[in-house]
Amino acid sequence: MAFYTSLAEDDMLALMAKYNLGNLVSFQGIAGGVENTNYFVNTTQGKYVLTLFEEFEVDEVPYFLDVVAYFKQQGFNVPAAILDKKSERLHTVKDKAAILVDCFAGDQLESTDVESCALMGKQLALLHLAGQNFPEQRKSHRGVDWWRTTSQILLSKLTEEDAVLLSREVSHFDEFLAKNISLPMGTIHGDLFYNNTLFEGNRLSAIIDFYNACHSWLTYDLAIVVNDWCSDGITGELQRDKYQALMTAYYQQRPLTAAEEEIWPTMLRVAAMRFWLSRLEAWHGAIEDPERLAQQHDPDVFKRILLNRHVNIQEGLSLIVV
Repeated sequence: MAFYTSLAEDDMLALMAKYNLGNLVSFQGIAGGVENTNYFVNTTQGKYVLTLFEEFEVDEVPYFLDVVAYFKQQGFNVPAAILDKKSERLHTVKDKAAILVDCFAGDQLESTDVESCALMGKQLALLHLAGQNFPEQRKSHRGVDWWRTTSQILLSKLTEEDAVLLSREVSHFDEFLAKNISLPMGTIHGDLFYNNTLFEGNRLSAIIDFYNACHSWLTYDLAIVVNDWCSDGITGELQRDKYQALMTAYYQQRPLTAAEEEIWPTMLRVAAMRFWLSRLEAWHGAIEDPERLAQQHDPDVFKRILLNRHVNIQEGLSLIVV
């Protein structure tokens, strides 16, 4: 359970007194995720989610709130921060930046299928089209500088095989950057794994957790989604039926440019490397704390995905769009 900051009833009552959301009935920590602390909050008026930001300072959070507010304004079902009695959306609880959002109906998927992948492909393309008009631009806090620095820190902690693979992938990305290829950019989600969506039956009811949002390549975001939604969870192999469904639905809303198609295999590798690296960082950072280590995702999942993308490239990976 990713749960770092414990709140007592007095803490919750003090926070809820700032809102017009009824009286507090109950609250409960939410399992899942590794970056923030989340609570379900039940009041006499409804159900909400409280997020305490564990990685960001208070002055870093407004960008992410602006992103979500913008996408909500564009008609997407996303959890925008609720305004309190003074029309403020951001608070400090236990020295952590904190917000309250509506709790959407629906549940996280246990796994993806062809239908959910098609729904995600369409929604992701629409999100990308809207995100190109968002005026604020923020680089990813896990972008190029982070990749280079973190990979160097971790090399001595990895097996020789993993160290060689990681070094090769970072160098491959540096070679890509040196080409200065022009690709469509916009505000992306940056972490749109299937557990960051909610479904009611066969309906996508919400997209959540925008705290890796940034201004970046749209195909990078697409590659993040493909690697998670369309990969076998054990082997990392690309499941072609899911892949075709997602890419076809995406293309119907936003066809890729010729440059994006050419660089697509690289983006799949970059996206796999980024999450392998972030999981390695979290894993080795928690390795001496058994309780915290148990909360971390297995880094080898994305190592297997990365290795499989190399196989896909050798096989001549196509975009498989019908």
